[in-house]
Amino acid sequence: MTNHTKTAFAVLAVAGFTLFILTTFVPYPPAKAAALDAGFSESDIATGLDYLLERRFFFWGRTLIDLGLLCALALTPVGRHWGDRFLAWTGQRRIPAALLFGFVYLLLSEIVYLPFGIGRLYHARAWGMSNLDLADWLREHGLRLGINLVWEAIILTGFYALLIVFPRIWWLLAPVGASGLAVAYAFLSPILISPLFNDFTPLEQTEWRDLQPRVQALIDKADIPVREILVMNASRQSNHTNAYFTGFGSTRRIVLYDTLLKKHTAEEIESVLGHEIGHWQHDHINKGILLGALGMLAGCFILDRFLRAAWRAPWHLQGPADPAGFPLVVLLVVLGGWLSMPLGNVVSRYFERQADQASLHLADQPDAFAAGEKKMARDNKSNVAPAPWNVWLFSSHPTTVQRIRMASEWKETSAADKKRQ
Repeated sequence: MTNHTKTAFAVLAVAGFTLFILTTFVPYPPAKAAALDAGFSESDIATGLDYLLERRFFFWGRTLIDLGLLCALALTPVGRHWGDRFLAWTGQRRIPAALLFGFVYLLLSEIVYLPFGIGRLYHARAWGMSNLDLADWLREHGLRLGINLVWEAIILTGFYALLIVFPRIWWLLAPVGASGLAVAYAFLSPILISPLFNDFTPLEQTEWRDLQPRVQALIDKADIPVREILVMNASRQSNHTNAYFTGFGSTRRIVLYDTLLKKHTAEEIESVLGHEIGHWQHDHINKGILLGALGMLAGCFILDRFLRAAWRAPWHLQGPADPAGFPLVVLLVVLGGWLSMPLGNVVSRYFERQADQASLHLADQPDAFAAGEKKMARDNKSNVAPAPWNVWLFSSHPTTVQRIRMASEWKETSAADKKRQ
């Protein structure tokens, strides 16, 4: 192992351990005070913090071991040796060799993940958050693994094909191809993938059909072409309450968890639905794909520079398309994902605030909005007093307290506007 490799190992180890300590154990008293001021009890705050603390051990344990595996493959001669072996087995065909390397890595990563995944399952069951037994969890996990295997094989084939055919400009073309795949996935996921895991029933065909007039009134007010409001049998898997907007083009739809409908009032459900309609109004899926393509363009350019410089030890790559560079590519993508995560979350939180504003305007029920946020936070055992560095690194949504505060401010502004009128 070279001195540069040892230094890289040490830097990654120190950075990972520091993030683990900072995001898991360091409290932020002002966040607790803000949560108390927003109406949460000491018990609510303690529950969210304890649940998060315990989940963090599973997350960081798996993350650090997986990162260690990647470093062992990418920063030592192992990647070169395995790459040569896979090339020999495939008759020096680079794409099949890269796919074989990818399969072996996925298998090793899965071996690392399984103990943590099973541990997370039993932890969630102990907290009353999961309704799956081990057999059901293994079945669903195996199904997801199979889907990921096919999807990642498509991505890997396209990536190495571009490296081979367009070695100088692949980084310009890759974001275009990735955007096409993202559109295809967004279009197909609601109709081919999601139904493999859950049942989806039109709202008017469920026991909550009485909500249909309220739903239609919101849709008419928003003036959007909503084709379907579906109810998902999420209670089969967990007690988590949620809703989401998904699809692309003709497959766009809004999905409500049955757990949400069981636990929330009609007014609260209207506010949640208004939020999802807000995503539709602001075209967030299309904007997300576009921004992702721009980010990928920058990332691919940087990756190209690294691959062109990787002829030195320990990689000794014979070019950017050398399959021996596969673990280096994955390691750089993972590290790039961590580095870009805060910026991505800033954009995501902005989108979520836009959707919250749309909900407040459409449903015009700020009290129900705030009550619904409190109820979801309690039901989902959410951390309502996160430290700002945790929000910065991990949060794709504004904090619960921020959303409650937004509703309160909107209510005051709306009341003042009505007085002036």
